[in-house]
Amino acid sequence: MLYLIRGTVLSGAGDLIAELGGDPDALLRAHNVDPVATEDFERFIRYADAAAVFGDAARLLDCPDFGMRLARRQGIQILGPIGVILRNAATVGDAVDGVCRFLHNIVPVDTAELIRTQRAAVYSYATIIQNDFDRHQMVEKSLTLAMSAFCSMLGDDFVPLRVTFQHRRMAPLGRYQEVFRRPIEFEAERNAIHLPLPALRRPIRDRDAAALALAENYLTRIRPDLAMADRVREVTRRLLIVNQASLVEVARAISLHPRVVQRRLADEGTTFEQILDDVRRAAAWELSATGIQVSQIARALGYYQQSSYARACRRWYGESPRQLRARRRGQGPSSPPDPGFSS
Repeated sequence: MLYLIRGTVLSGAGDLIAELGGDPDALLRAHNVDPVATEDFERFIRYADAAAVFGDAARLLDCPDFGMRLARRQGIQILGPIGVILRNAATVGDAVDGVCRFLHNIVPVDTAELIRTQRAAVYSYATIIQNDFDRHQMVEKSLTLAMSAFCSMLGDDFVPLRVTFQHRRMAPLGRYQEVFRRPIEFEAERNAIHLPLPALRRPIRDRDAAALALAENYLTRIRPDLAMADRVREVTRRLLIVNQASLVEVARAISLHPRVVQRRLADEGTTFEQILDDVRRAAAWELSATGIQVSQIARALGYYQQSSYARACRRWYGESPRQLRARRRGQGPSSPPDPGFSS
């Protein structure tokens, strides 16, 4: 699927590439990026191409902290209307909640989440890029921008409680220390910045409520490419074959937290349970025509008890599994009736 992002995600990349001894035009064009687009908020480029620029710049120019360097140059002004929310929300917590709410509207493959625990607030970020090295560069760039945002809202002396990355260390430890002001934990559960809970209640000074309203109105009108249900359905179908079609496994397969998957599916008017039910229903229709035993079909669909499959089959098709099997074996290939069928 084609995901687009504003070309300004690479704002300043040309200058940094040149300073590192590279040819910015050649490197950008090698990944189908018009150098002019990197400084034009109205131009869009492929998200995968932008990530590839980060990855190749880091590799070819021997600059493993390329993502962090570029983010520090850009600052939160690069975030456009998201940056407006950060500067004009009532409190730090409201600002971060706004980022988590609207980031997907700007970049459908990016996810931000704010989790409040008894001891801390955890801001986490994830993105879906197949190439590991490119993804790691994008993650480090994004958390560096998040760190800049927290410093902007909480003061230049802000120091997080913890900073964690899912990937292994790529740059010298000193570079991470310089950006995040504390030792980094690598190969962790999530890409995250941990901060004290009271920090979320800190009011944002000199805020402009009118600017906030305009930014939220603009972001609300943007409709991202709603493909989550299709992606979850395809992964669920594959995992059902190996009896691993759970929300946790599906979320892991698409590199998102289960709560994020649930939230995005809800935005599209469905749930994981509904999708799993639809996938099982279609699989039951196909398997019933093969002649295998009802008990084998039940196991293939992930039901621990055959009676659970029997109840589902009656709900789907208005007949028992044996009746469905007999009917399917007596007819040629066809499509299952609509999910709304009821006996």
